[in-house]
Amino acid sequence: MTNLTVDELPLQSLPDRYGVARSQVFNRIKALGIKTIKRDRKAYVNQAQLAQLDHLHDLIQQDMTIEEAAAIVNPSTRQSRETPGQYLVPAAGAMVGQSYGTGQLELLQALVATLTQQPPSPPINPLARFEQLQAMADHDWRPSTRELADILGLSSLPGPTFERYGFRFTRAGKNGAQTAWKVEKL
Repeated sequence: MTNLTVDELPLQSLPDRYGVARSQVFNRIKALGIKTIKRDRKAYVNQAQLAQLDHLHDLIQQDMTIEEAAAIVNPSTRQSRETPGQYLVPAAGAMVGQSYGTGQLELLQALVATLTQQPPSPPINPLARFEQLQAMADHDWRPSTRELADILGLSSLPGPTFERYGFRFTRAGKNGAQTAWKVEKL
């Protein structure tokens, strides 16, 4: 990788710069939250963005994932890329001998404060599945294939008739575009 002093560099030159596929360049740009500069149907990165991409590349070469490296290069993008309720925690070995900046300490303190303020999620009712199946059998409700598969925790339903959890399921006509199922208690 050569160090160039440029104001803007076209995106099309980045795969060669880093020796990666074009899709990897876009994954890295997305991970860093970089907004590229668009001009005449071409996209460019400026000098500051290029410095971030170079730093990210160096960290990836040290066997970090894109997400781990992006969290170090640009901590402010970390929260927006993660699903609410999910947090990246560095591996235990990554913390040895590593000092954290003020911004990272504040982020950690905010995370701890947020986690202590969240109410615990309600317990999952292990009998909910059986209660739903019993109600369907009692009321002769005919769930669609997708509804029944969701309740049973399956990706697809096996055959025209099958038994599970003390219930028999039999194909029984249509429910919209999907098959309807008769639910019987055994």
